[in-house]
Amino acid sequence: MKKWIFSTLLYLSVFVTVPTAAQHENKHIDAVKIEFLTKKLDLSPEEAQKFWPVYHNYQREMISIFKERRRARQLQKEANTPPDELKFETRILETKKRYRKEFQDVLPAQKADLVFPAEREFREWLINQLRERRQHP
Repeated sequence: MKKWIFSTLLYLSVFVTVPTAAQHENKHIDAVKIEFLTKKLDLSPEEAQKFWPVYHNYQREMISIFKERRRARQLQKEANTPPDELKFETRILETKKRYRKEFQDVLPAQKADLVFPAEREFREWLINQLRERRQHP
């Protein structure tokens, strides 16, 4: 009986630990991203204080769109219908346009124009880091 309880607890602890490790990894990536973008945009402390809340709102909105698109793709795949990618690409573009204006409200225009290219550069850097880690564990 004790072995069964111990085995069950051990088995369940694996499932509790996995999301925690993934959450830790996401928080680490977010911290690195903040550092990367802060340096790339050359944000002063005052600019950073205004910029990051707006950027986090932008990020939440984009994540929501991507999750919704993923769900729609799955439903369309199950229903054997073509995906409506244009709808999501339009929403992404509209969101970026709106937030570009919001970034310009809190940053000089020159820095606001660098947000999306810096974000793309970070993604490319991160992908390269992950590839290297996979090749050289």
